[in-house]
Amino acid sequence: MAQPMYVIILAGGEGNRLAPLTRALYGTDLPKQFAILAGERSLLQTTIERATAIAPLDRISVVVTAHHEQLAREQLAPYPGVELVVQPRNLDTAPGMLLPLVRILARTRTARVAFLPSDHHIANAEPIDRAIRAAARGALERRLALVGVAPTAPEIEYGWIVRGAKIARTGAFEVSRFHEKPTADTAEELLRAAGLWNTFIQTGPVEVYWGLATRYLPHHTRALERHAAAIGGGERAALDDAYRSMPAANFSRDVLAHASSLAVLPVAGTGWSDWGSPARVFASLAGTDNHDRLVGRIRGELALVG
Repeated sequence: MAQPMYVIILAGGEGNRLAPLTRALYGTDLPKQFAILAGERSLLQTTIERATAIAPLDRISVVVTAHHEQLAREQLAPYPGVELVVQPRNLDTAPGMLLPLVRILARTRTARVAFLPSDHHIANAEPIDRAIRAAARGALERRLALVGVAPTAPEIEYGWIVRGAKIARTGAFEVSRFHEKPTADTAEELLRAAGLWNTFIQTGPVEVYWGLATRYLPHHTRALERHAAAIGGGERAALDDAYRSMPAANFSRDVLAHASSLAVLPVAGTGWSDWGSPARVFASLAGTDNHDRLVGRIRGELALVG
């Protein structure tokens, strides 16, 4: 029987790099995941819509930081059943992933989980959905699998995944190494060597994730297990205690970079971009009605200010 799939949507960032654009649109430094930049929904809401292709609403969690809780609740109102997981403060990606993960583990230890960043643009999500489903079968079933985008340029602002040997009877490859924000020359080499852009979209069994975290971040897992044990009675105090005791930690650097047997599934044709700058937003939307609407909204906001 297939393991049930859960989705954790990461929405705890501040979106500082896109602040000039969100400020022009909203008059304030709204984190980009809560901003409507294309279509009728925010990036967070669009990510939830995508998540429903692989899990029902009651198996979707959204993790935010406390000072954005009310904003997140307003945006989650159309999605009954989605769990909002609130961090007391932002301690980088590892606590932001492990907190919702330990809450899933409190329900079941035999599930799979997919992590989706909430602040990326994906024009065509179907290849990514297929990759996440493929990772739940056969030789990939007990591995952590990352989704890597086939690059279109020697990008120096993205992280890259260097693939190793092909994994038999799958469309995946071993992960040879990671390379964060390379120099221009290195990016050219990575492009020629069939490197992949690291989307941070990933999936695997919850127990495998927790096992790796226990090995490489034992203080974090112990603190969060105490919080999970208090669910239903005193959990907020236990959570505050955990976040007072935990140092910041980065999941890629502090866990994945040390892990063995990682897989990467290459995808293409997604139009993926991390929308880390206004220029990326406009480049992704160029030639579409969304581009024209976005420009019109900015001009309208500027006219009001003027």
